[in-house]
Amino acid sequence: MKTTITCAGNSVLALALVFFCSTFFAGCENKKEQSYQTKVLSYGHLEDLTYTLTKDFPYIHVHKLTFAFQLKTMATLKKNGVNANTWIIHEHLGTHVDAPNHFQPDGISVDQIKPEDLIVPLIVIDIRAKAAMNRDAELTVSDIEKFEEVNGRIKPHSCVMMLSGWGKYVKTPVYMGIDGNGNKHFPGFSVDAVKFLAKNRAIAGIGADVISFDPGIDNNYSTHKMLFSYGKWAVENVANLEKVPVTGAILIVGAPKIGEATGGIARIFAVW
Repeated sequence: MKTTITCAGNSVLALALVFFCSTFFAGCENKKEQSYQTKVLSYGHLEDLTYTLTKDFPYIHVHKLTFAFQLKTMATLKKNGVNANTWIIHEHLGTHVDAPNHFQPDGISVDQIKPEDLIVPLIVIDIRAKAAMNRDAELTVSDIEKFEEVNGRIKPHSCVMMLSGWGKYVKTPVYMGIDGNGNKHFPGFSVDAVKFLAKNRAIAGIGADVISFDPGIDNNYSTHKMLFSYGKWAVENVANLEKVPVTGAILIVGAPKIGEATGGIARIFAVW
């Protein structure tokens, strides 16, 4: 009888030990998984705001300077044992980022933009209604103030993007809106709006769903010059902007790190 009790007692102890060890190591595993998870950006939605760059993507024509993107085969698996392509490109094609040195002689280049300035709150101001009535429409200070009346003051270090609805025209003549005199027509930011955002709201940068954030009719790029005089960056040819909430998203700009570059193709995302 005594021996039976001892065996049973040992069995209970053994089972308890197994349970403790399995629970302990499971807890360790959970803590390990949690530690990995804390290193990943938490989000419920992700939107790619980048167009695929192809040879037929529109670009602003500057005689004997700009050109369409080209991709040419450099090597093949059959001939060289590897597939590789050559890109023929300039800095301001497709969905891309502009750096201050694009128009400012003392402005920073793309590689000098701080990483923390490229992961910022995203604000989307919708001017589709007035852009539908006027292809030369501008996002104005009044538009910003009306937005803030509904959504609150724009936080410092944000990127403010203009939603004009022009994305639906990409790869059509309307996207550039060139008239019989060669003038471009598409919406953009007003000079005063950019000055207000840079000076009074301390933004990180701006963006637009058009080929240039200047109104198309401005061939002097006045809005570019104003923005870059404050050392801010911009993204152009932004895709899918209508799918992003007007506030609450975080913008991630994958800007190229090329020394002295004035801009470059970028992969950009919104998460919320």
